[in-house]
Amino acid sequence: MLKTLTNLPRRLIKDYLWSRRTRANEALRALPSDPPIYVFIKSWNRPLHLWASLDSLYRNTRIPCRFVLIDNASDDPMVDQIIASFSRRGMFHAVHKMPENIPENQQVIYAQHRADMGTYMALVDADVTVDDGQPDWLSRMLNVMQVRPALGLLGTAVDLSDFIPPAQARQIAPGMPEDVLMSLIKANSPERAQPDAHGADIINPYKPAGRLLLARTETLDKTGALIGNKKLCEAVNNAGYDVGITPKVEHRHLSLLNLFDYPEYDYGQLQRYLGKI
Repeated sequence: MLKTLTNLPRRLIKDYLWSRRTRANEALRALPSDPPIYVFIKSWNRPLHLWASLDSLYRNTRIPCRFVLIDNASDDPMVDQIIASFSRRGMFHAVHKMPENIPENQQVIYAQHRADMGTYMALVDADVTVDDGQPDWLSRMLNVMQVRPALGLLGTAVDLSDFIPPAQARQIAPGMPEDVLMSLIKANSPERAQPDAHGADIINPYKPAGRLLLARTETLDKTGALIGNKKLCEAVNNAGYDVGITPKVEHRHLSLLNLFDYPEYDYGQLQRYLGKI
């Protein structure tokens, strides 16, 4: 590596070494005057998606924050290896391995860290990757929220290219039952008709999906750290706040690719889990 670096221009060598040195430290470095922003990551199995999500957040988050992983009783042994690999990178402020996969986990962990939080917190599902734009995804979301005091919950636009057309899905899985196939590719997701508002700061009113959110902590103090798109948005509205999404940030939802990556994914289990909320 050193021999290769010596053939590069001095400025590029300096930039490379700076990025290597700072990336491992900036996630845990607090702002000098403000409480740190907590980024809670919820995971359950699917190690391929977990690795991609953590790598994306680690590489593309450039402002100081604290990553807290909530693993909801994953039973895939690869999950522990992936968590350990990003722990060695120095990514996590805390890792919570929960004994069972229940909705209350998120509220319990949020409450444990609440006293250290500032005005905002982020919530990310571990099947999401963030873009590598400048400034970074979190800075852009903060910029949108800071000028809108009534905005309690902000989501982001989804990369629509990951939605698999039903006809293509049927070619890939010709023998799969229709209802299973349609669930697997999220054929009826309202996000397939996501408004095209690139260039705008916000689409409002628009209920964000619950997988990548920036929230005001005062809002969650009133509503609880709920999950599930519909109930969370209703609770935020009932507390007197607005919700919306910003096209300034686009995320990928890796679960849209379950037909390729995890064709045996149990959507029945997911629905039973969400039904407990």
